Amino acid sequence: MRIRYWRLGVNDLLNSTYPIERANHWEIKCLQGEYEHFGVFWFRYGTPFDKELINGICFYYNDIPQDKVRKLLEFLQGKYGGKTLFRQSRVFLQGSKEFSDKNEIANLANEISVKFNGPIEITLEFEKVTEEEQEKNTFNFPSGKALPIVGSD
Repeated sequence: MRIRYWRLGVNDLLNSTYPIERANHWEIKCLQGEYEHFGVFWFRYGTPFDKELINGICFYYNDIPQDKVRKLLEFLQGKYGGKTLFRQSRVFLQGSKEFSDKNEIANLANEISVKFNGPIEITLEFEKVTEEEQEKNTFNFPSGKALPIVGSD
């Protein structure tokens, strides 16, 4: 089964013990106001861009000034590289460095929070999680933050 852990903080992530090869997706959401926010994310199997999948780090933004979008793009591209592709309010860094390690995600979340002066929330999704792993909480996330996803892996 797939399972998503949401509204995690950096310490939740650092205290976890998940197998990185089963991380399917992660997102770091940074709040900038009541409705203003952006999110940096990654999907293991690529992110849809029209009808093709793009591999690499991506981000979206909602009601964020263009100068902040540009600063976020420069920040991420400077760290992870990639060719910039724009699609409405989403930006793809095609071919950028990809990762699912908790320390690297936590470090990026901290950097984003400090650089863009906003609180962050982290979401992680895993695939091929067994019932036993979920019941025993072997990934060591707060159990109240787990959302099982129906359907096949």
